[in-house]
Amino acid sequence: MIFHNTTSSVRRFFLGPLTMLFILLTPAAFAADLDKGKTLYLAHCSGCHGEKGFSIMPQAPNFARGESLAQPDPVLMDAIRSGSDTRPPFLGILNDREILDVISYVRTLL
Repeated sequence: MIFHNTTSSVRRFFLGPLTMLFILLTPAAFAADLDKGKTLYLAHCSGCHGEKGFSIMPQAPNFARGESLAQPDPVLMDAIRSGSDTRPPFLGILNDREILDVISYVRTLL
């Protein structure tokens, strides 16, 4: 019984701060890499959407004006993965992390 109480106290002493540290550091682990997003955007997207987000192709959204960006990231990610009539699918070309990096970068073009 005494051992159990000591173990419980030790757990609370260590797990409380460790849990808080994990919670505080977690957002940084999932933060977008804007430099990588820019590199990927320039390589894969700028041919139609323009280097600065001003569309070159008639049916490509103009990201500099915020066109098509009023959607949550998962919706945009699905659209990028699957493609459309005028946009090729990027499933297998870019992984999910890279797609999110591109989405985050595109949001900076406004």
